[in-house]
Amino acid sequence: MLSVRESRELQAATLAVKAASRGLRTDINRATVATIGPVWKQQVQSHAVTGMDRRMLAVGARVAGGNPPRAMAANSARPVGRSRRLIPKTMWQGFEFGVGNPNAFSRYRRKSKNGGTHDVERRTMRHLPARNKGRVVYAAVADVGPRMASLWVQLIVKKYADAMEGKG
Repeated sequence: MLSVRESRELQAATLAVKAASRGLRTDINRATVATIGPVWKQQVQSHAVTGMDRRMLAVGARVAGGNPPRAMAANSARPVGRSRRLIPKTMWQGFEFGVGNPNAFSRYRRKSKNGGTHDVERRTMRHLPARNKGRVVYAAVADVGPRMASLWVQLIVKKYADAMEGKG
C-alpha cells in the first residue's frame, strides 16, 4: 500500500492541501474524484475476472476525496449471492485473499421437520479461491497506485497555478 509517511513529495502535497483555502481544497477534492475515480474503477474491474469478484470486490469501487484521497472497493452494504447473505462491505476478505483449505467442512446437529434430529456436514468455503496475497484490489493498487499518486500531485499543482492566475 502507498503511504504518505514514506514519501517526502507526498508529505509536501498533503501539506499544500492542508494550507489551501477552503474553496481551493474543495476544487482539489472534486478534481481528484473526477480524474482518479474512473482510473481506479476501471483497474479494479479489469482485475475482477469471475462473477463473484465483480459482485463482491468491484462493486463500490470509488475514490473518496480527502487529504490524502482514499481508493476504496468492496464498499457496498447491499447483499449479493443467491441467498442474499453475502455483504461485500464486511465479507470481502475471503474473496480477495482466499482460504487455506477450501474443502474444510463444519458439522452440526439440527432438528428435522418431523421432530427428530440429524447431523449435517457443510463445506462452506468451497466457492472461495485458494490462499493468495491479494488477487483483485491489492493487484489493482499495485498496478495503478503510483499513477494515482502522481495524478493527485499534478492536480494539486494545477489547481494552485489556476488559483494564482485567477482561473479558479
